[in-house]
Amino acid sequence: HGERAHGVVAQSVGGGGGYGGDAKGKSSNALAIGGLGGNGGDGGDVTVIRTGTITTTGKDSIAIIAQSVGGGGGIGGAGFGRFGADDDGGGPNAIGFNTPGGTKGTGGKVTIIQSGAIETDGDRGHGVVAQAVGGGGGAGGMDSLAMGQSAAGSQGGIGDAAASAASTDSQVWVKGASSYAMFGQSATGDGNAHAVDLTAGDSLFAQGADSVAVYGESTAKGAKGNITINLNGQYTIGGAGTGVAAMLVGGADNTLNNHSLLYAMGATPSFTIQASQFQAFQAFLLAPGPVVPTNAILESLLDDFSPLAITGTSGDDHVENSKSADTLGRVIGNMDLGGGTNSFHNIADASMVGLKTIDLGGGKFTNDGLFTNQGIGVVAKVDVTGGFTQIFSGDFVTDVDLNNQITDALALTVAGDFDGEAPLNFLSIDKLFAEYVLATGSAMTDSGITPTTLHPAVGFNFLTKVVGGTDLVLYADNPTFLELAQDPNSGTTDPGVFQMAQYLDDVEASSSPDNPMALLINMLRFLPDEMELGSALTRLTPHYAVHTFEMINRSTDIMLEAARECTGVRAYKDPDGRCVWASISPQAEYSRDAEAGTTSRDDVMKTMSLGGIGEVSQHWSLGATIGRTEFDSKIDFNGELLSATTGESWQAYALAKYADKNYFIDFAVGGGTGSFKGERDTHLDQVAFIPGETLIGDYLPEALLPGIGNSVTYTQKTAQFGGSARLGITQEMGAFY
Repeated sequence: HGERAHGVVAQSVGGGGGYGGDAKGKSSNALAIGGLGGNGGDGGDVTVIRTGTITTTGKDSIAIIAQSVGGGGGIGGAGFGRFGADDDGGGPNAIGFNTPGGTKGTGGKVTIIQSGAIETDGDRGHGVVAQAVGGGGGAGGMDSLAMGQSAAGSQGGIGDAAASAASTDSQVWVKGASSYAMFGQSATGDGNAHAVDLTAGDSLFAQGADSVAVYGESTAKGAKGNITINLNGQYTIGGAGTGVAAMLVGGADNTLNNHSLLYAMGATPSFTIQASQFQAFQAFLLAPGPVVPTNAILESLLDDFSPLAITGTSGDDHVENSKSADTLGRVIGNMDLGGGTNSFHNIADASMVGLKTIDLGGGKFTNDGLFTNQGIGVVAKVDVTGGFTQIFSGDFVTDVDLNNQITDALALTVAGDFDGEAPLNFLSIDKLFAEYVLATGSAMTDSGITPTTLHPAVGFNFLTKVVGGTDLVLYADNPTFLELAQDPNSGTTDPGVFQMAQYLDDVEASSSPDNPMALLINMLRFLPDEMELGSALTRLTPHYAVHTFEMINRSTDIMLEAARECTGVRAYKDPDGRCVWASISPQAEYSRDAEAGTTSRDDVMKTMSLGGIGEVSQHWSLGATIGRTEFDSKIDFNGELLSATTGESWQAYALAKYADKNYFIDFAVGGGTGSFKGERDTHLDQVAFIPGETLIGDYLPEALLPGIGNSVTYTQKTAQFGGSARLGITQEMGAFY
């Protein structure tokens, strides 16, 4: 505990030196290495193999540091910050190391093998540090500043720097600012540097300001060694501000093998989480250890990511991102791999979330897995300094916002070549689909990339093409609605439906994306098959439905027919010349079903009436009748209800009859009122989309885009007046008339 209270220190310093006190230096001054060194000499090999946890709590306290310094040197100060950024370890960050008595010497090989968790809590409290320095040097400098402002350990004198290697199979968690979870260095001035190998078997956390999860450096004026970093843990997380998840400085042919979830972000981001996950996340917050908001919605974290997740400088840097049995193989963030011949390989089943820039120095990004711009549910453009090749197993997830007529896109400085799939996720559909540039580059090849939709969409045929030799364009070559409606699989043969389909085709063909019917057209095209489309077009097609006039006329006919049984036949009259009646008609049904593929209609009426008529003179009879009718009408298509209308009507008529001998004339004058309510099914299935994903790449549950409503309701009210007259003759035929 306490400042500069290191956990394990192992040194081999040639020509004197060793663990010294605070030695401050500025870029214009020499930095005195701790201890008065003798003449030049070689540093021996240093190996640390240990088991057990290490915890430090003070500033500038390192959990494990192992050094081999040739020509004098050693730990010359309390801490160290960003290191030299050029090939020879010099440049604006260089600090001159003076070792009294000589600076010539070769450093030995440094190896650290740690088994056991490491936790430091203090600014510049580094986790695992392995340094091999030639010609004097080592960790030095009192202050740890931002990138480009301070340096230590990377400036040697004359002599070679041997290889350095470090591995840990347990978690390394450094909490303070300007801290490194894992650091490996082979550095010299005039001489050659060698390989740096770092392997993290568990998670690396460096979430403090300007902190780095893993750092590898091989710098010299002579030859440089290869830097190899293996990230096999669950997480590799760099810090806020200028924090970085992985840094590669110098080196020759460098490789970063990532199997973890890798990004850079502070320890206390603000974010949104699904309500269903809130209780579980509360329990997670109470657990000891670093907080990783795995269930946070990725979009809510976009402003919290640090500017860079992976950086390189002058070496040829190659990133291999792959998933393992228990890790994600997922990189989130921007990259700048510097000026070497660089590459990024996103292997099948792994994922890469680009934020704004991927600078490969002109190298190539190869996508065998899943690539997305800022995560699904967000439309963004990512600039790639280099080329992009997607093979048959790759997915370029593409969000589409028709309301704003934009999609995800890649802007390449070199050539692009696209195979595999482009899963389309529609975030809005209130405008018609047009054409959109998915990628632009110095040259472009369409090797067979296939746009796909979340669910089958019978009305869309999405395709890609290369335009102008440089642009990969997404477009649609869709079947017409009439073609789809006339397909035998649509299940409809109704000419009215075909007319509706042709009407929609005409509207779509004659207008811009701002068509007011775009939402309806898109919803129809997103239906899964011809049968669903045929049913939907049938629901939208106007059909002959019951009308109140028709209902009143039908009920009037039934009521007057009951009255005429009295007025028309003498035998039915009472001897005193009066006739009184009351009738309840049986259920009257009218069914019309043309053929399969068309609509069928069923009308049901129930009528009750009463009335009377009596003689007022030798030739005249007068009376009245009143009636009520309940009505129910249904229209079906292929056994499914399209519309239903229910209502009632009242009728009242004055009756008169003139009779002379066997001739008669009867009259009916009156009217009726009707009030009916109905509902027509016009529903269309809403279009589903994925609104976002979590930090670890789990998609949020599907949501539905706004639709057009499920039905149309209507009310009919009618009043009508009418009359009828009938001329008849009665003839006695035996006992009958």
